[in-house]
Amino acid sequence: MIRKKQLFLSVISGVLLSLPWSSSSFSWTLFFAFVPLLMVEDQLVSQKQSQRSIVLFFYAIVTFLVWNVLSTWWIAYVSLGGMILITGINAFLMACVWWLMHLIRRRFALPTGYFSWIVLWLTFEYLHFHWAIQWPWLTLGNGLANSVQLIQWYEFTGVLGGSLWVLLINILLFSLYKCFTQKRVNRSLQLSALTVLLVAGPVCWSLHRYATYTEKGKAVEIALLQPNINPYSEKFSAISSKVQTHRLISLVQTIVTDSTQYVLAPETALASMWEEENLKQNKALEAIDSLIIQYPKIRFVAGAITQKRLGANESISYTSRKTADGNPYEVFNSSLLMDQSLQVQIGHKSILVSGVEKMPFEQYFSFLGDNALQVGGISGSLSSANESTVFEGDHGDKIGSVICFESAFGEYVASAVKKGASLIFIMTNDSWWKDSPGITQHFSFSRLRAIETRRSIARSANTGISGFINQRGDVLKKTEINSCIAILSRIQMNNEITFYVTYGDYLGRVSCYLSGLILIYLLIGYLRNRGDGL
Repeated sequence: MIRKKQLFLSVISGVLLSLPWSSSSFSWTLFFAFVPLLMVEDQLVSQKQSQRSIVLFFYAIVTFLVWNVLSTWWIAYVSLGGMILITGINAFLMACVWWLMHLIRRRFALPTGYFSWIVLWLTFEYLHFHWAIQWPWLTLGNGLANSVQLIQWYEFTGVLGGSLWVLLINILLFSLYKCFTQKRVNRSLQLSALTVLLVAGPVCWSLHRYATYTEKGKAVEIALLQPNINPYSEKFSAISSKVQTHRLISLVQTIVTDSTQYVLAPETALASMWEEENLKQNKALEAIDSLIIQYPKIRFVAGAITQKRLGANESISYTSRKTADGNPYEVFNSSLLMDQSLQVQIGHKSILVSGVEKMPFEQYFSFLGDNALQVGGISGSLSSANESTVFEGDHGDKIGSVICFESAFGEYVASAVKKGASLIFIMTNDSWWKDSPGITQHFSFSRLRAIETRRSIARSANTGISGFINQRGDVLKKTEINSCIAILSRIQMNNEITFYVTYGDYLGRVSCYLSGLILIYLLIGYLRNRGDGL
C-alpha cells in the first residue's frame, strides 16, 4: 500500500511539472510540483535502515519520465526513437540529481541535503546549455515564460534565477507541510512568513519594474514573413525553390511601406547555395535582389542552407564533406542579410540540434554522422560557427541573428548583445512539430530573451508562430499557426546592457563549483566507508 502511494505521488509530481509546458495558464504549478516527490524522498530517508537509496532513484525516474514525455512528446513527429532517447536521457540525468541529494540527506542534516539539491539541480541545468547533447528545454525557469509580469528580474539572473526561485519555494512549502502535520505551530508560522516573503518580494519588484519600464532606443519598421510551406509534403519536393521565393516576394509586396527598413524571412526560406565571392549573383538570390532594387530602403534577412568550399590552408573538421572530385567543403544552416551593397552578409548557426543537425560524439565515432536525420533538406551532420552572428544594419545598427534552437540559450543570445546588437532577429522552422505545444513553447522562450537582454525581438517562423516582442517580453503582434501571412510593426532598438548580459549564467557557474566540492566530499566519504555500503 505504501509503495502504491509513493508511486502515485511520483506520478503527480511529473504531471504538475509538465503543466506549464502544456498550457500557458499553469506556470504556478511549478511552485509546488516537487512537493509530492519530496514527500516520497522524506519517507525513504526515515526508512533508510530498511530501504536502499536506489529505491528513490526508481520513484524519481518515474516523475521525470512523466514530465519529459508529457512536455516534449511532439518530438516524435520527427522521430519516435529520438523522442524516446531525449526523454529517457533527460529523465535519467534528473533522477541522478535526486539520488545524489537523497544520499546526502541520508548522511547529513536536512538543510545540507536541500542545499545540495539546489546546487546540483542548477548545475545540471547549466551543463545542459554546454555539453554534447544540449537540451535546456525543460529548464525550470522556462516554465515561467508566459508570466512576464512576474519575472522582470530575469534581466539580472536569467532563467536559472527562475529555477532557483521555484526550488526554494518548493522546499519551503514542503517544510511547511511537514511542520503542520507535526503540529509545530511556531515553526509553521515562521515558515509561512518566509514563504510569503519569498513569493511576494520578487513578484512585487517585478510588477513595479514592469509598470515603470519604458521602451528605449529609436523605432524601426520591420516586416515579418510567414510563407507556410509544409516541410513534409512541399518544402523539399512538391514546390520548387523558385515558387517558394516568389511566395516570399508576394508577401513582401502586400505589406511593405516606404518606411520599412527590414524584412525577415524564416530559417531555410531560400534555396541552398554555395558561398561564393559574388554570392549576390547566385540564381537563388536574383529575385531578392530585384525586390531590393524595387524597395531600396529594405534589408532582407532570411535563412538558407549554404555550402562553403575549404581552401588549401583551411583545416578539415569531422563534419567536412567532399565533392565528387574530392574537394572538401562544409554545410551550414545559415542566415543572410542582403541590401543594396554588392556584399551579402552571412552568419552560420552555432548551436545545432542533436540527432537532427549533428550527432553527438561524432568526432570520436565518425560513423554516427551518417545517422543524422534528414531534416532541412540535407542529411548528415552540419558544420557550425564558434560564435554568435551580428549583422551590420541601417546606419551602423547591429542586429543579432539567431536561428531556431539557439533562441533557447540565454547566454548565447546575450553574447550577440555584447557584440553590440541592439535588436534580435529570430528565424525558425517549427513546422516539423506540426500543430503541437512545441511550437508555442519555442515562441515563449523568445519572451525570456527579450527580458534578459532588454532587446526587442522580431521572430519569423515558416508556419508560425511569427511575432514581435518588446523589451518587457510583451507580445506586440503575432500570427496564427498554419497561415500564410506577413505582418508589420515598429519596435525599438536598445543599446543599454543588462546585468545578465554582462555576467551571463553566473548562478550556473557558481553551482558547478559548489557541486564539484560536494561530489569530492561524497567521494572521500565513500572511500573511507566503503565497507559500510550506501
